[in-house]
Amino acid sequence: MANVFWITGLSSAGKTTLAKLLTDNLRSKNLSVVMLDGDELRSALKIDSNFTGDERLDLAFKYSRLSKLISSQGVNVVVGTIALFKEIHLWNRKNIPGYFEIYLRVPLSERRRRDPKEIYKRYYSGELQNVAGLDLAIDEPTNPDLVIDFSKGLTPEKSLKMVINNFNNKLNKG
Repeated sequence: MANVFWITGLSSAGKTTLAKLLTDNLRSKNLSVVMLDGDELRSALKIDSNFTGDERLDLAFKYSRLSKLISSQGVNVVVGTIALFKEIHLWNRKNIPGYFEIYLRVPLSERRRRDPKEIYKRYYSGELQNVAGLDLAIDEPTNPDLVIDFSKGLTPEKSLKMVINNFNNKLNKG
């Protein structure tokens, strides 16, 4: 059975970095895996919007349905997307077999320090709006399989080990 690893967190939380590490790890074990990154999906599908709350929710459901479709064909999926909506978390858990949710909790000060796309810089200068967690409300996951708290100074590599260990523990219990 294929699994869906859903990595969620706010902008600059490290979703793409962890998704790439996890994807590489799964491939090194000769497992079929597809990585779906929010930025890459929007670019590939030519989705350009203001990213209001409703637009983000609609887009997140598309990612969920695509993940379910791919995993139903025996391919593991690693998703890196904000998608911080309770509706998405509940739908995924109910509808995607092998769903494993990873929430990256990163303090705002650290996200602002990283800020590779200058989202926070543009928001605070008034150039950008509809930023999840700032002027757009989010729903933190209430029941993630794993919370990675970066206020504890974790590296991406240590985070990957946490994902693998927690996932293996979940499999052994189930």
